[in-house]
Amino acid sequence: MTVSDPSQDDGGDLKRRLAEIPRDRLIDEVVDRWEDVNRMEGDIANLRRRLREAELVSRSSGADGAIVAEMEERIRIAEAKTRSLEARLQNEMGRREAAEAESKRTSELREENARLLRNEEELLLLVLDMEAQIDRLTKEGD
Repeated sequence: MTVSDPSQDDGGDLKRRLAEIPRDRLIDEVVDRWEDVNRMEGDIANLRRRLREAELVSRSSGADGAIVAEMEERIRIAEAKTRSLEARLQNEMGRREAAEAESKRTSELREENARLLRNEEELLLLVLDMEAQIDRLTKEGD
């Protein structure tokens, strides 16, 4: 949408030109401009904050330098703590993964053990059956 200098148009001409623009397009243009204005207001607020910070730094004395040094030391300590916590987190995640794998392996071993016990029981019943048949055959042979 092109907007001319207000000195070039009178109110009626502007109304006529706006009436010629399709409603959906006009709404889109208004919303786009509104978002641009909001973004620019945020940028202006950010620039004002940065300007105030710069003014404070430029007016700072030796005491402010100590405050800055203290804040920098706090940041270094916080970063060291963050790295320590991240390392602990990685260690814990590794420990949990290992425990999960171990738990899975234990479960697999239990299932294998149960299968082997069933197999042993079946074989034991087969041996007992064979012994009974051998006893029967030996008694028949006598």
